[in-house]
Amino acid sequence: MTFATSITLLRILLVPLFAAALLYHQEYHSEGYQGNEWYYAAVLLFAVAAFSDGIDGWIARHFNQRSHLGRILDPVADKLLLVTGIVLLGTVGVAGKGRLPLWYPVLVVSRDLILVAGTLLIGNFLHHYHFVKPHWTGKVSTFFQIAVVLLGLLMPGNPATRPVLWASGLMTLISMTVYLMRGWQLLHTSSYGEPTRN
Repeated sequence: MTFATSITLLRILLVPLFAAALLYHQEYHSEGYQGNEWYYAAVLLFAVAAFSDGIDGWIARHFNQRSHLGRILDPVADKLLLVTGIVLLGTVGVAGKGRLPLWYPVLVVSRDLILVAGTLLIGNFLHHYHFVKPHWTGKVSTFFQIAVVLLGLLMPGNPATRPVLWASGLMTLISMTVYLMRGWQLLHTSSYGEPTRN
């Protein structure tokens, strides 16, 4: 296992710690405690996890530590961190400060579930794993999702965050549409026995 992959695994381990810190903050405030230690811990853990994403990628590129395991784990770690943050901030929120509107986590989780189901369907239909190249809309969507989680943690309930939230929701819908069209094209092309394209 490479050092870059070890950092990716660390990011996965930080996800439940981040979730626990945010949930403990909520629980303690519901009992009347006004301290923010758990809140600051949640922000710190998310920041470390997000920062590690850039570090493991940089190490993998500059020290030739790319691996098949790392290629699988890196997007999994990113998705776990983002979805956990979005779901918690949209349901529990930051105690005493607000939360994301409920439509946002519903949209993000629905998109991911639809794409996972589509990937499994394509794999079953074609009888082999087919790697779909990332599209720029997916990358932009991920960027906005990170921004929403950061703003949801640092500025929960602030009306100034709404433009970023709506932009993220729009890009999530656009990226879902693009990947669904790609999947449909792949299935349609394969059904006629033509070479598959990404």
